[in-house]
Amino acid sequence: MELGITGAETADQLIKQLVYLRHLARRNILLKDQARELIRMHRGKQAALPETSHDGILSGHVIAALEENLLQFDFHEIEAGNYLAHLCRELDKKATREAIFDAINTNRAHRDTADVRKYGDKCSHLICVLDLENSATEDDEIASKPLKWCHTMAFRNAMQTNGTLDRIVHDTANEFFDGAFGEYRERPLTERLIGTSV
Repeated sequence: MELGITGAETADQLIKQLVYLRHLARRNILLKDQARELIRMHRGKQAALPETSHDGILSGHVIAALEENLLQFDFHEIEAGNYLAHLCRELDKKATREAIFDAINTNRAHRDTADVRKYGDKCSHLICVLDLENSATEDDEIASKPLKWCHTMAFRNAMQTNGTLDRIVHDTANEFFDGAFGEYRERPLTERLIGTSV
């Protein structure tokens, strides 16, 4: 299946995209976890070997390749989160809430609550605010809520790479929390990316 939004998609086609995106996001998260475990295993193996041994050098190459894969997995999460924002907007225009609930595996008991009636007017709110993705299992693992995770990663990346958004979030949070974050300080991109002063 291909992901893409032209505006001509039917509600059913958009729901299928949501299910497919959810599957891709979950698979990406699981593969990322496996890559981390392999890195840990190879680092342990490498630590027990002489640095110049064939197996030690080979483990170093495997670790480097796996770390490159981790970076690709991060980019896939950001791409999925960015796509989700556009997909949710289209779903809000065409799909029923019931179809969205089914696609994100929301427990029937969680579909008609005071919070859903108050805040559940948008698909993105159902996933990212009300946390209803896969609520039928009540499992909080990232792989159980892959769409919410990808949305969070895309938003985090946008805040880190876009100075204007960084300032907007800071100023809005300051308004909401009565100035708790202090005066905004402009930060270079490298500092925003790593989260500390350079």
